[in-house]
Amino acid sequence: MVELLITVAIVAVLASMAVPSFRTMLVKRSVDAAADTLVSDLRFARSEAVKRSSQVTVCAASNGTSCTGTGALWKDGWIVFVDFDGDGSVDAGDGDQIVRVQDVLPSIASIAAANGSSKFQFSYQPTGWAKAATQTFIITPSGDVPAGSTRLICVSISGRAGLRPRGDTSCT
Repeated sequence: MVELLITVAIVAVLASMAVPSFRTMLVKRSVDAAADTLVSDLRFARSEAVKRSSQVTVCAASNGTSCTGTGALWKDGWIVFVDFDGDGSVDAGDGDQIVRVQDVLPSIASIAAANGSSKFQFSYQPTGWAKAATQTFIITPSGDVPAGSTRLICVSISGRAGLRPRGDTSCT
């Protein structure tokens, strides 16, 4: 019986030491997943614009059906749609077609611009370029933020999206 109690005590001590690092791993993984999803959808939009020879737009959209506008929050989700009339909004009458929808990202507090001025949409031309698309996003998890758990997404002036390694603080 004494041996069993000692074994249980040792397991409890080891478990209590492992829980904080496990939480940090889960937080980092959720940030990585959100960053990968946004970069993937920006790249997808770019390739679809070239493939379809049409403008394709990615915009923040909390409802999954239309662009939210200048008060948009990327953490609330976004849509990728073929924008046949090039006006930056989903118009069913113009033949615009939603090709991807991203819902609210769990465990993410914000996907915000590093300089405080976040673009709420990126429109890719049939050439694959997005005009004046320069943007730096910082993805921050909700709750206590463990050191090194934020990620940086850099969108170049031409619209090319890239994910920076952990610890990077700028896109240069």
